[in-house]
Amino acid sequence: MKNESYNMFGKVFGRVQGVGFRAWTQKTAQKYSLNGWVMNCSDKSVEFIVSGNKHNIDKFIEECYTGPILSNVKTLNLKKLPFLEYKNFEIKYL
Repeated sequence: MKNESYNMFGKVFGRVQGVGFRAWTQKTAQKYSLNGWVMNCSDKSVEFIVSGNKHNIDKFIEECYTGPILSNVKTLNLKKLPFLEYKNFEIKYL
């Protein structure tokens, strides 16, 4: 079975700001050896890109539907992107 590498863009809606969602995302991405970034958006959502293999991205996305303890994820929009290598996982600030 081929385990291709690609990037996944995600936009998370719900109670996802002010609850540690960015730090949780970074920790969870690192747990699955994924690189990329996460940031808060002005519309109170959180956006991220993770880069890595399909199996690890699938596991990461599965956890994103729950998020950190104080969050309440309502919607998670995803878009698969071509692979672009990131060197680490960073929290971006507006």
